[in-house]
Amino acid sequence: MTPPDARQFLHPAGRGGSILLAVPVATSLVCPRCLYRGAIAADARFCPRCGLDDVLTAAGDTAPIDIRTPKHVYRVLDRIAYGDLANVYRCRFPVNAREVEGIIKIARDWRTNQPLRNEARVLDQLHAADRELRFAPFLPAVEESFSYCQDTPSEARQATVLRLHGSIRSVDELYTLEEVRRCYPHGVDARDMAWIWRRLLTIVGFAHANHMVHGAVLPPHVVIEPREHKLLLVDWSNAVRRGEPLQTIAGSYRPWYAAGVARPGRSATALLDVSLAARCMIDLVGGEAIHLRFPREFPPALVAYFNRCFTGAVDAWRLLDDFDRLIEALWGKRQFRVLEMPAKR
Repeated sequence: MTPPDARQFLHPAGRGGSILLAVPVATSLVCPRCLYRGAIAADARFCPRCGLDDVLTAAGDTAPIDIRTPKHVYRVLDRIAYGDLANVYRCRFPVNAREVEGIIKIARDWRTNQPLRNEARVLDQLHAADRELRFAPFLPAVEESFSYCQDTPSEARQATVLRLHGSIRSVDELYTLEEVRRCYPHGVDARDMAWIWRRLLTIVGFAHANHMVHGAVLPPHVVIEPREHKLLLVDWSNAVRRGEPLQTIAGSYRPWYAAGVARPGRSATALLDVSLAARCMIDLVGGEAIHLRFPREFPPALVAYFNRCFTGAVDAWRLLDDFDRLIEALWGKRQFRVLEMPAKR
């Protein structure tokens, strides 16, 4: 890719003043969807092969840019995820005279601004409810939420900067369950699944205790740090209060949403989150999440336990208590296990 120049746009932000954005202008790209590689016009908005929109943003993903707000100057670095609603980038910014690493999500289209605003609101509410800071390690925290325009003010896009818990030094330490599954094509050991499940139930239970349903507890949204057994539940864009209608369903995981449990417009319940989380675990150990089929060697007692996660009234924290008793009966006193993952860099 040829070195980009930059064009600057100024737009009044929705929260915190004006945003100055330096946008790289590329003359060639590699499309992240179809891997088309070639030249592209400076004013193009679509991949010439597959039609992917906002293709200039994708083209500039490897070129650092600065986003200046009244609060910080964010150095936006490499793209780490490419979603239906937003692109997700690593970023760095100063806090108390030292530079920290975080994540910035930028709506891929102005029409997807509202889910990002919803995520910022939900995360703020959950952190406010966590008065004893017991659950903060499981949740990203909103550093700042604002809007900027790339072309015209009417198409301003929402951006959210997220802080990681202080014990997580870099996104390079983090792996989604999708990445874990790719590293372990036949599935992880059930005892490795156990610590992930326990932490996932913990944060899902906290959300439910505060009347919130995540709505998309899926492998790309469950992030672990295997070195010290940490877990983050991310992407609260689709979260709603319990009993409110679910707005959207994650397209690529649509078959995971069991008939009758979730569909747009249907009231969201705790069963939705718990059933999706259980499918994550079935997939993680090498089973078939869509058809609820467990690996042949999976302990029958655990099969019976997870089958409870798909019917009736469920309570995440009660399921956690039952799980602790079950695994101690199966394997004895809990011991720390190392889940080996390849270095990202």
